Amino acid sequence: MGTRAWVMAAVFVAAATAHADPKVDISSKSKEAMENYDLMDYDAAKKLLNQALASAKKAKLDKDPVTARVYLDLGLAAFAGGDTEGAKVAFLSAVQIDPKIQIEPAYKSPELSKLLDEAKAGTSGGSKDPGGGEPVVDSIDCATVKGLQHTIIDSAPGGAPQPIEALVGADITPVKVAVMYRVEGSTDFTEVKLAKQGDCKYTGAIPATAMKGALIHYYVAALDGNNKAIAAKGSSGSPNILELTAPVKKQVAIKDDGEDPIGGGGGKTTKSTEPSGGAVSGGVVAGGKRPKVMITLAAGTGFGYVRGNTEGGSMVQQCCIGNSYVVLLPELGYQVNDKLSIGIAGRIGLPIGANVNAEGAEAPSKVAPAGLLRVRFNLSSTGEGLRVMGQLGGGVMRNTIKLTTNTPGMDTDIVGQGPLLIGGGVGFLKKLGGKVAFVFDVSALAGIAVVDKLGTTKVNSGFGADFSLGLAVGF
Repeated sequence: MGTRAWVMAAVFVAAATAHADPKVDISSKSKEAMENYDLMDYDAAKKLLNQALASAKKAKLDKDPVTARVYLDLGLAAFAGGDTEGAKVAFLSAVQIDPKIQIEPAYKSPELSKLLDEAKAGTSGGSKDPGGGEPVVDSIDCATVKGLQHTIIDSAPGGAPQPIEALVGADITPVKVAVMYRVEGSTDFTEVKLAKQGDCKYTGAIPATAMKGALIHYYVAALDGNNKAIAAKGSSGSPNILELTAPVKKQVAIKDDGEDPIGGGGGKTTKSTEPSGGAVSGGVVAGGKRPKVMITLAAGTGFGYVRGNTEGGSMVQQCCIGNSYVVLLPELGYQVNDKLSIGIAGRIGLPIGANVNAEGAEAPSKVAPAGLLRVRFNLSSTGEGLRVMGQLGGGVMRNTIKLTTNTPGMDTDIVGQGPLLIGGGVGFLKKLGGKVAFVFDVSALAGIAVVDKLGTTKVNSGFGADFSLGLAVGF
């Protein structure tokens, strides 16, 4: 055999050996993940680290130090991405495998060191795993249950509902307990509410329609009224990995729950190898990557308290309400965190119905343009529900009013307000699916006449309010 052939054979053997060694594959994915971390692409880093964890589970390396390092790196990525709870869960998983694990100096910070120390303290002294180290059994002494307990499911047959059980102690008071699952290839988690059985046991199931592919990511959480986790086993940034095996051939008839969040249910009789696992509520999108940029297109109507002179030169005589029949409100917003967003909005009023020419013009004004800086605060961290806003900007608001006149065809004039605009408002947002949401706003603005004229237009001080609805799309 020639030298070239020997070299090719050696390369082939080395490649085959590397491919056959799952630790090499796990380490390779981890290295690539941290390269993405260094580039501040934390979502890509977490995706690769979750793939590494899936490889570790498949190779039965769940308790190997190489897997502990993957969990630690996942905690770093979760923390950098703003998911402190996910970082805590990942660090806890790491120290359960390797109690002496340390953060590399290049990534160490006081905050991360504190989180790791807390994780080590939480697993020392032979204490019970607060996330579910104790198995869930039918005979339960609820007085001994602390926090949320759930036994992680490593593998299950595909194509059948997967029962989920959890115990919740009296030391926490959740509004609901749910399992969040994400099918292979998806970026969003789907929520299934667990039903309470007895004093502390909660049961439910991941539906059969979701049990497809090679694996499922899931976690169990106890949620407060704002849909925020107060205790969990896993998180969106560090979920548990459920490996799917071949479906069991033996089948029995069961009645589908009828509220399957993916398949629709409908009470049909289907075939399954597992029981339905209790009541399952309708699914809603939960977790996943939240859009940072939101484009909103809304329209509505408004009115205003007006005084002073009209644009046609008349004095406002009839008290005191004018109309802004059509208002367009496009907005570009940026989500700063779970509750706070800032945006730039336009307010384009169309003063319909005016028949008196503006002074020095051959026709009434046709449009009332303004620009606003808006700061919004969502009352819920989910981004849905009520939200309040403050706004500041410049431009002109125009309202049409009826004049006290006997001149036919010249009885409706315009009153301008501004140019300094300041105010607030309250709104409501409801997700419709995907990245689309319905929005409703009530906006109030005071127009302050810091000058007498805006160009050739006479402006006054006054007050206006708009009612609008529209659609928002996230990116």
